[in-house]
Amino acid sequence: MKVYDTAFNENEWFVVISIIVMNAAIWFAPKAFSKLEAIGYYIFGIYIGLFYDHTISIKPWDYYDVNDTSSYQFIDFLSYIMYGPYSYFFIYFYQKWNIRRMKIIPYILVWSALSLLMEWIGLKVGLFHFDKGYNMHWSFPIYLFSQSLMIIFYNLSVKQRGS
Repeated sequence: MKVYDTAFNENEWFVVISIIVMNAAIWFAPKAFSKLEAIGYYIFGIYIGLFYDHTISIKPWDYYDVNDTSSYQFIDFLSYIMYGPYSYFFIYFYQKWNIRRMKIIPYILVWSALSLLMEWIGLKVGLFHFDKGYNMHWSFPIYLFSQSLMIIFYNLSVKQRGS
């Protein structure tokens, strides 16, 4: 087991503050979805974070560690919850701004760039620790794919709501 840090500091505060601020933003934002839809969009983000972190950050690849150690901790669980509000707002603005057709591409590109920025901040505060030559630019196609899936999920849920 690798230990990067033993104190409650920047990486834990980043997770806690992100969860509080982003969930408060959801609470105060005008409601755009039913409770079930909102929960679905929120959980989708958590699932994507868990899926990729438990795919490429464990053996046999083990490209990075999350938080203070290479083993799973409670704050790691909280860091996955942190992804929920981001996916919620990804769909919130997608719907609010009525993104369609060719506007989808720049929308996904901007959100993927924002995701890279958040990942970079996570690196700087010690939330992520890359290993085995992993580089942040490898995350970009993951963001593109995940956000495209999120739009497909949204469109399927809208279609289901209409039938």
